[in-house]
Amino acid sequence: MNAVSLLHAEAGSSPSGTGSFNYFTNCSVVVQNIAFAKVVGVWGHTSSGPWAFFPCSYNRSVPGNNEVWQTHIDETEIDQFVLEYQVAGNIHWDNNSGFDYRLATGPAHTDGIGTVVINPNILVVAVNVDPSGNLNVEILVKNIDFAKTVAITYTLDNWTTFHNAFGSHNRNYPPAKQPHQADAESWIVNVPVGIGVNGLFTAFYIVDGVTYWDNNFTLNYSFP
Repeated sequence: MNAVSLLHAEAGSSPSGTGSFNYFTNCSVVVQNIAFAKVVGVWGHTSSGPWAFFPCSYNRSVPGNNEVWQTHIDETEIDQFVLEYQVAGNIHWDNNSGFDYRLATGPAHTDGIGTVVINPNILVVAVNVDPSGNLNVEILVKNIDFAKTVAITYTLDNWTTFHNAFGSHNRNYPPAKQPHQADAESWIVNVPVGIGVNGLFTAFYIVDGVTYWDNNFTLNYSFP
């Protein structure tokens, strides 16, 4: 793994209440915990032209001596960005192999999330159990090919038994029309598990004969 890597970023807007929109960008980053003292941040190109630095804050530690850092950039429209990680006297970058990460500006000009970019091929971004006892999971995948399967493997008894539940396509997030910018798709899995039930799951994505997994850095995802 690189010293710093993008997990995912999303941008959109919300009504300001005065007839305009407030733009936002959310970004999740994973870094190697090389030393305690560190600076993690996003260099974003703003709609007004200049590049600006937006610091990330620590979110959680994950296996493999890694950490997840996040930032919420409010009232600023970001159309492209790179990641910077300063630690132990060195500066590490994730700039999408020199192409930067791009967020489409047009689709972001609507209420809610309008554009998404992800680095892993599959990533769970939302989990909840509704009052009826249905487990709802939102999964982002890179649109590598049209034919694909997106699903979860879940257990209610700590993997003594397990089941698969398959997802349905929710929506596409168009990227900016730039090289090396993969489409991101949102898929939704809905499965009845019961009210007040605890469980674990991992997500998988089959495309072009290859299976990709998101197991939350080997920790699995838990519910409710």
